[in-house]
Amino acid sequence: MRESLDCFVLAGGKSTRFGTNKSLASVGSRHMAAVVASNLRNASGSSVSLIGADEQTSSALVLPSVFGSREGNGPLGAIVDALELSDSVFVVIAPNDTPFFSAQCFTRLFDCLDASNNDVAVAVDVEDETNVHWLLSVWRKAPCLPLLREQYQIGTRSVHEAVIGLQIGIVAYESALVRNVNSPEDLVDEGTI
Repeated sequence: MRESLDCFVLAGGKSTRFGTNKSLASVGSRHMAAVVASNLRNASGSSVSLIGADEQTSSALVLPSVFGSREGNGPLGAIVDALELSDSVFVVIAPNDTPFFSAQCFTRLFDCLDASNNDVAVAVDVEDETNVHWLLSVWRKAPCLPLLREQYQIGTRSVHEAVIGLQIGIVAYESALVRNVNSPEDLVDEGTI
């Protein structure tokens, strides 16, 4: 699988709740989105691009940024944009605020698709498997893009509703690994800043 894989870190949000650019927040001595990109790169062996990052963020992270036509239109729009921007068979998506999702976590997602006929592998919270993290996921482009694009075009915005008809593999993780960093205090609590 990894020979035809594109990796994207979603970095286009306004970080309103966080109060500053999440991508550039410090996690130890590194920027948060750089930690996510490094984990992706280490698991996949592929290059990583940002989706929606401004020039300052892209430059600070030394990562290219690409933009889709649905920028700022929610998680489903971000997934469709990533699938459209890719020329690969598989597309990996991760939010910029998931620095605790390690390379080993991404590897488990890859393995889920390698060992099955699933169309998508998605992270879920082991304590509540209804807590699906659609933006921590690996997608087979061929079956997913047409369906998700059509669902988006008819007005569906819920990823959970849009994926009906796809074969979904779930991979459960401890809550601490899949959680999003929504405030600087979330990093302080982890002892990372």
